[in-house]
Amino acid sequence: MPRENRSNDAPRPIEVSTAVIPEIEASVQYRCGGTTILCVATLEEGTPKWMAPGQGWATADYQMMPYSVAPRLDRVNKSTPDGRAIEIRRLVGRALRAGLDLSLMPGYTIRVDCDVLHADGGTRTASINATTVALSLLVEQHLAGGIFATDPRRALILAMSAGVYQNSLIVDLDYQEDSGATLDLNLIGTATGEVVEVVGGCENGPVAMEVLQEVIEAARGGIVQVGEQLSDRIAPIRP
Repeated sequence: MPRENRSNDAPRPIEVSTAVIPEIEASVQYRCGGTTILCVATLEEGTPKWMAPGQGWATADYQMMPYSVAPRLDRVNKSTPDGRAIEIRRLVGRALRAGLDLSLMPGYTIRVDCDVLHADGGTRTASINATTVALSLLVEQHLAGGIFATDPRRALILAMSAGVYQNSLIVDLDYQEDSGATLDLNLIGTATGEVVEVVGGCENGPVAMEVLQEVIEAARGGIVQVGEQLSDRIAPIRP
């Protein structure tokens, strides 16, 4: 959605569809503005060999589909690794694990796949938010089925971008804004104000710490608004 249709501190409207893949309840199509993510969460028996007994694990993957941007992207394979995708995959994985108590899911691995169907900026943050929606569905499914004795979530993790574009402080940058921003970052945290990770930087040299703090606060405000938009899509953590 063009910036002229929303204020500088307003995220793009979010549309969520669930169970979009037959027989996979925790499959989510997440759309914010022109960015669309297909996010699927599944539960598998077993954990990596290097893990200590009595623990669970959670991991994420991220890929951009060939026609998510123009011109078309080549498909990624083992001989042509995508450094950007690897970086984002790790970011989404860290955000996923930050919201889980892995000791409450011993012997199981949660696997999340995020595929970008269309990209117009904010694919990192959209993937993290879609992951939280899909994770909620997965947890509810396996609590009801008796696989989980206790809700393994300890926090609802959300994300938002913010930056300085044409001398204005804005949140939820689309591609044009992101590519022209002099400072932009992604904030991962919770709607109640806790911070998990800050990723970003300056394109035109150093800025005052006060400016960086203003951008972080704007992103925090955006996370609160995203939490409100998704309040009916994310089941509360069960005590």
